Amino acid sequence: MGSRRTGGGVENVYAAAQKWVDCALRSDDSLFTPGTPIWTSQCLGELRERFLDRHDEWKGSHFFEKLEPLLTGGPSEVIQLMAEAVYVTYLIVWKSAVGQAKKQDRINQVLGWSPSPVSIPGDLIDGLEPGIAHPGAFFIANFAIHPGFIIEFVEQWKEKDSDEHYRLLADPWAFKSFVRGLNFRSTVLRNAPNSPAAQREALFHLVHPDTFEGIVHAGVGSTKSNIANSSAFAHFVTETTDDVDRRIKQIRDGLEAERGQDINFFDLDIRSLWDPSINPWDDFVRHAQEYVDTGQLEYQEIDYKIEISQQLGVAREAVLSGDDGWAGHFESALPNGNPLDFRAKSRFCEWVDTSPNESLSALRAIWTRDDASVAERIRTFCDGIPSTAASRPGTLTTLASVLLMGIDIEKYPPYRTRTFREAYRRTGYENPGRDADEAALYEHALGFLDRFIEEARQRGLELRHRLDAQSVVYIITSGPPPPPPPPCNDGLDTLADELTLPAWFLEEIETLLEDKKQVILQGPPGTGKTYVARELANHLAGSEDRVT
Repeated sequence: MGSRRTGGGVENVYAAAQKWVDCALRSDDSLFTPGTPIWTSQCLGELRERFLDRHDEWKGSHFFEKLEPLLTGGPSEVIQLMAEAVYVTYLIVWKSAVGQAKKQDRINQVLGWSPSPVSIPGDLIDGLEPGIAHPGAFFIANFAIHPGFIIEFVEQWKEKDSDEHYRLLADPWAFKSFVRGLNFRSTVLRNAPNSPAAQREALFHLVHPDTFEGIVHAGVGSTKSNIANSSAFAHFVTETTDDVDRRIKQIRDGLEAERGQDINFFDLDIRSLWDPSINPWDDFVRHAQEYVDTGQLEYQEIDYKIEISQQLGVAREAVLSGDDGWAGHFESALPNGNPLDFRAKSRFCEWVDTSPNESLSALRAIWTRDDASVAERIRTFCDGIPSTAASRPGTLTTLASVLLMGIDIEKYPPYRTRTFREAYRRTGYENPGRDADEAALYEHALGFLDRFIEEARQRGLELRHRLDAQSVVYIITSGPPPPPPPPCNDGLDTLADELTLPAWFLEEIETLLEDKKQVILQGPPGTGKTYVARELANHLAGSEDRVT
């Protein structure tokens, strides 16, 4: 458990980052051509002079075109160092911001200026694909300062001895202190020391991925700040500190201990605790709507449950009327599989066969025609069941819920622990108490279904009854959850709120501008196209003064 991301090929990013740590921070080696001294003090110093110290010659747009004459004629090692610095800069960048092909093209473009060009090794190409975080519009629009930050960082790193390198790579907090204490030498970074903040946060995660989050925005009102200062997590912060990363580390440790599993701060149920704009029910209902729209609900989930309930209804009448063949009716009606595990059926039916009087009494308690509540039915039934007949509490709760199907399937759908636990997690619905008995577990599940029906109705999805709701919940929690929203987008959510537009719309415009260099907004007069364009331009440029 920890802050290291998993899945989607992200392991290739970490492998590439570790390879860079080994070649650049532990030695003077090369990412692309191992055995060739590339990350040396001499190369770093010359690259800083050729690139960072000549900011006036590359500032503004079309950075890579302006960079070429600055490097042309220089040593092949220095040009390759620039390409490798660009590669490291791209490692953190989420694929929706800059795709793998675009990253590879830019790196190859720089490599092509060398008199002895080399290729990116295949395993390192894989490291460019997924990315980890969306670095935001400022990062993309002012890309050059970020490899510049990497160059200055490593140049000053080389001034430390090997013992200090070992200490900084072993102690994440000492490493963070060193990086934050860099004394920039180039004019461009010295005049704007916070401009490469996203790359600095990226560096923390890439070098110490098990301590620092893969989140690259840490200022006031940022994602890190919102997580660290969320009142929902305050009880996890037992050691007072102003360090955002230390607070988040305590929060992660507390959440993972509480949940017993890895957590992702961008999973909807957790994100809703620190991001007030997120409601996990939105995505849950959307996923439900997608399933309902397939038209498979009736024949895939409803029909067979109704058939089981009808057979259980017949068995109920036999039990309550004292029919001599009640046991046979019961055993044939009890499902052998979904929603009741065949082993649970076998154990219970074995008890029915060996203890007919006790089992008949228990069945009459849950199936009584008296005006008893569902909780009373379940508790009386469970009190009469020995542990040899059914384990407690999950299996026995499932068994009780299946028997209740014989009374009214639309009111009393079946219960499965895993299904509802996952549904609670995805929606942020409160879990039942640790001491909840079988009746409390089932009533809590029914309360969730009622809440789901109402949340769905508010979003335009009509579920007729609890059986519909339970069936949809079972399907959508049986598969993997929908992917979480991409990480922080550097203020686009805030701008989207101000413009009353979806954030994804602005993100698409940002990506198109990066790829195509122009975007045409189309629509009727008076709909705000010019206003939106200007506000977005101001945001991407970082200042109204840079927009004409």
